[in-house]
Amino acid sequence: TSGDPTVTREISGLIFENKIELIDAPVSGGPRGAREGTIAIMVGGSHAQFERVKNVLSYISHNIIHAGPLGSGHSIKLGNNLLNLICRMGTLEVISMLVREGVAPDMAVDIIQKSSGRNYATEITLPDNILSGKMNQGFSTAMMEKDSSLALKIGAKHELNMALGKVAQTILERTIAKYGLDADMSAVASLFESETGAQIRP
Repeated sequence: TSGDPTVTREISGLIFENKIELIDAPVSGGPRGAREGTIAIMVGGSHAQFERVKNVLSYISHNIIHAGPLGSGHSIKLGNNLLNLICRMGTLEVISMLVREGVAPDMAVDIIQKSSGRNYATEITLPDNILSGKMNQGFSTAMMEKDSSLALKIGAKHELNMALGKVAQTILERTIAKYGLDADMSAVASLFESETGAQIRP
């Protein structure tokens, strides 16, 4: 559901000539959020447009947010996914270090989740998909690479360094080189295992 906000605005300008209006409404929350009807829907468009589509979108989820003008939904979705990638890489780096230090991975995740370092990776990704051995998050490396690249493109447009994002992207590229574009994002854990010698999965 993610897209380039610049392209979204360009398309809107083209179709507006034919009296067709466009909003962007990407979602986030993963398969669990979709199943439970709690997935976040980030709507980009005017307030009037948001009010017109809100009831329709409520059939998908009641967690509907007016993100701002057209393109804002896509911008926030891309920023969110880049932040998710940064947190995931940082978490796996620390878990790998702790495993090498002799701490059990499930114990490390459990304690971090109850501490100031908690994030989506410690709450959902690691317990549900990696420590469980399922390795099936339902989100491919290709999809993440598309989103993180677009987010970094936005940063470049504003002449921002985006240092953390670039480091996370480099690790993602190593994952893709080793496991392919069709690999589940859980494969990042396999990359850390192969590069650090830490056994994270059961």
